[in-house]
Amino acid sequence: METIDRAVLVSVILYTVLMATPFLPGIEIGLALMVMLGPKGVVITYICTLVALTVSFALGRVFPAHVLVSLLRWLHLRRAAALLERFNVTEPAGRLEFLAENTHGRAICMLLNHRYLLLALLLNLPGNVLLGGGGGIAMMAGMSRLYSFPRYLPLISVAILPGPVLVMLSKYIQ
Repeated sequence: METIDRAVLVSVILYTVLMATPFLPGIEIGLALMVMLGPKGVVITYICTLVALTVSFALGRVFPAHVLVSLLRWLHLRRAAALLERFNVTEPAGRLEFLAENTHGRAICMLLNHRYLLLALLLNLPGNVLLGGGGGIAMMAGMSRLYSFPRYLPLISVAILPGPVLVMLSKYIQ
């Protein structure tokens, strides 16, 4: 393998790991890959983003929620820890109802009813690293059990398209 091929391979692996990791802004590496490698880089980055967000979602499904509750208690966020603890003992089928009962306002109920759209918007929100970045948002979606995998995968496949499409269009506009 040539040096450049190795560097690209390392960059792609690094990008996938960073994208899957909560609170790490891996998207900057993705943008660099897309710009450096052109159309092939756009396709590679899109696939790596899809893999990273799928892995994060799956890890969220197996992550023990009591660890997050313990972290919230350690941070002295007792009300949030108590709410999450009650949420976690609720059966997945009743979690939407639980959230609707424990929130106030029509806007929150509307967001719960359109949670897939909300997830797509959060993944594309500038500065979403403050919410956990793509990896953290995907992991929380998996932990919540509010999203089914058969619906999650097509959702993120479409939700992550704007970045690659814009990079591809910018190549043709110049």
